[in-house]
Amino acid sequence: MRTALWWLPIAVAGLVAAQTPPAQTPPPRPADPDRFEKAHEGIFGNQPDRAKETSKLTEAVAAAMPPGARQPIIRKNLIDQHIFGRIERDHVPHAPLSSDEEFVRRVYLDATGALPPVAAVRTFLADRDPAKRDKLIDSLIGTDAFADEWAWYWGDLFRTNDTAGTGTTFHLYTKEWLKVDRPYNEVFADIVTAFAKDHSSVPATGFYSASNYNATRALSPTDPDNYYLSNRLDFIDETTVDVSRIFLGINTDCISCHNGAGHLNSVNLYLSKKKRAEFHQQAAFFGKMRVIDAWSDRVLNIDASNAIYDDSGPGYSTKDDAPFATEAETRFPRSPKSYEPAFLLTGETPKPGENPRRALGRIAPTHIQFARAAVNLVWTRLMVVGFVEPYDAFDLDRLDPKNPPPAPWTIQPTNPELLDALAQDFRASNFSIQHLIRTIMKSSAYQLSTHFDGPWKDSYISYYARRFARVMTGPEAVDAIAAATNRPYQFALLGQPVSKVLELAGPSGVGGRGRGGEGLVISAMLQAFFQSNRQTPATLGNQASSVQAMMMMVSPVVGNRVAGDKGTRVATMLDAGKSDTEILDELFLASLARKPTDGEIKASQHLLARDRKTGFEDIQWALLNSPEFLLNH
Repeated sequence: MRTALWWLPIAVAGLVAAQTPPAQTPPPRPADPDRFEKAHEGIFGNQPDRAKETSKLTEAVAAAMPPGARQPIIRKNLIDQHIFGRIERDHVPHAPLSSDEEFVRRVYLDATGALPPVAAVRTFLADRDPAKRDKLIDSLIGTDAFADEWAWYWGDLFRTNDTAGTGTTFHLYTKEWLKVDRPYNEVFADIVTAFAKDHSSVPATGFYSASNYNATRALSPTDPDNYYLSNRLDFIDETTVDVSRIFLGINTDCISCHNGAGHLNSVNLYLSKKKRAEFHQQAAFFGKMRVIDAWSDRVLNIDASNAIYDDSGPGYSTKDDAPFATEAETRFPRSPKSYEPAFLLTGETPKPGENPRRALGRIAPTHIQFARAAVNLVWTRLMVVGFVEPYDAFDLDRLDPKNPPPAPWTIQPTNPELLDALAQDFRASNFSIQHLIRTIMKSSAYQLSTHFDGPWKDSYISYYARRFARVMTGPEAVDAIAAATNRPYQFALLGQPVSKVLELAGPSGVGGRGRGGEGLVISAMLQAFFQSNRQTPATLGNQASSVQAMMMMVSPVVGNRVAGDKGTRVATMLDAGKSDTEILDELFLASLARKPTDGEIKASQHLLARDRKTGFEDIQWALLNSPEFLLNH
């Protein structure tokens, strides 16, 4: 075992283990259709309080952080008016502004998923321009690296399947709309109206891959025209749940099986009033949609990755969906009826002669909940604690402080007024994701320090009175190891070499042969940091675990990059004849975006006195294993 510096590798294991939420086991299949309550436990029940867990994680790492900048807080935009106005009104203390070192690392990781280059850190710290923070934000948003980072975020939400060329096309489509800042309502319309005789010709059809996979029956095909292999109605229901979950922030999975009354009364007040028939009416927007898996003469089987999507279906009728399978296989049996489309939140229907999917693309973004859901997704990523968590748990009857729900229900969002103000601003910006990200990043609220003077109380969480720490995502952590040690990876995307995980189309691009011999161990590292498999809905949780700590301490991904040879950062600096001070500064700047403290210099000198090369290897290893490295703070 490599020698540990005093500042943490062993402590990190205890720290992250303390934050690990209890294992969530899937609920057993109900013995009969009346035992719906049991079926809800895995969806809504026994959920860990993520905000409190994040608060504990932040408290632990803040103790090791230098104090923030002692500057007056300027209320720069609508976020600050709401956050600091509420803090002032309720006499809640708040953290100071982050130091420049904290800020530059934070904004690079949040905007691009990458550590800031050493030269960029030095330049930013030396800059005396009072507007340098806003300028740095503007310089990062819209870049290729920005698109890489945020396309992975949406890729997890969309469950982008990167195992086939069509999934990669969908990922590249997502990168493109993020980079050029295409209006989010237009992206939504693209997805819900995607139509293609050849799957790969329209990238947005990649959204339907997961639903199609789940609705494909486990049967052996007999001929190319055997439509019975696909359960079209199950596919439509899966798609309807996904659209509501991602774009409206509402989990309609339960009402896709049964009425909400009597089953969701203690879970979601709004959904407890909804009926299964209303879900079917929402699903009916996709009622004319067909999905036909391509036939492969080579293997005499279907090829779901090249499915054909059109609007030649008969509508949403559960009586007889021939030539497709009619019976429900992924939810409780449906009543044999026909349903016409009606928007779940308002009852609005398509115009006469209007294509139902085009109608959904037009109707949904006009409702404020569409903007709220988008704002909550971005806010959760940047501010760590969401307005509503999980992101698909909105209760529309608990959002308005002027119309509060009956006791014992309470208002749901942490700051409902700010949520609605940001949603309105998002709509006014023509649904610009880049504008939303800039607005949040440029606020003083986003730029607060994790360091907090005095005792911290959980009652301060909803005030956003400090910066909350976020565990790096799998791709961020793996890429950060390579960046800090200056030893990149060897991957390929569509035959072209790339050096970062975030440059790939998804987690499947990491594993297998031809990955520089590291594919399997990198995949294991991604899994340790809870990278979604993109087969099940993303949780987007802020999770730390003892497995992460152990992987960081023993994985060859780390071990091969801290060595003082093979062209690593340590080796390059030693070979160049740099002094101890120069190398030490470089290692800290590359890993933590700051120079070492006096105490860290003294501890390092003891290691270097015994053996210079081994000492710097140990220092690099210890830096990578510190919570300050593994957390975006």
